[in-house]
Amino acid sequence: MTVILDKQMSEKTQVLEVPAPDLIDREFIHEVFSHDEFGELRTFVPLTNHQLIFQLEALGFETGRQFSKGKNRFQRLRLDRFEYIAFLARKKMAEHGLQAPWEFIFDSAKQRAGLCNYTDHQISLSKYLVQYHSLDQSEQVILHEVAHALAGKDAGHGPNWKQIAKSIGYRGEKFTGKEIAEQTAKWIGECKNGHRHYRYKSPRSQLACGYCGKGFNRRYLISWTERAA
Repeated sequence: MTVILDKQMSEKTQVLEVPAPDLIDREFIHEVFSHDEFGELRTFVPLTNHQLIFQLEALGFETGRQFSKGKNRFQRLRLDRFEYIAFLARKKMAEHGLQAPWEFIFDSAKQRAGLCNYTDHQISLSKYLVQYHSLDQSEQVILHEVAHALAGKDAGHGPNWKQIAKSIGYRGEKFTGKEIAEQTAKWIGECKNGHRHYRYKSPRSQLACGYCGKGFNRRYLISWTERAA
């Protein structure tokens, strides 16, 4: 397939123009968004090809403006990384019986990846997770939270939750938040041996590097610098 890359876009928002929309399927989309440099897919379809437009909409594409070329009329369609992950999340929720009032949303959390809100019946995913982690990691967090919804509030991370999580494809990987902190934390610290540390608020007391030694040791004090705005 021939593709055209929009070089004017930043690294995180590069657009992949696909001139052969009939070759777009779920596998193709997944492959594109597995590469961090692509933030959006765009294509266009003859307005008379209602079936293909419907197929792309079913994959999460949104319709845009129409345009004419010669005697033909075309429909623009686009799909960005966030829209696709929201599409996957709603699909997984539906597959496992999470119907209304359950819904999926993005949130602005930086120190956790996802959340199952039993009160508001919401599965949420950090927008920073989506921005700085792989597509596979986002999918795993979705499955983690779906398992919480299915297991119930009192299950915690106990045997019932683990059994359900494993049965729906969750691999039990631990989220550290390091990638998000590297990009968004306001304070960046470094010890004399070059180990990096991150804080979202200004440290109120002296801290020592845990990589260099256990407990507090003044030999391994961390020097903090505020990230430039």
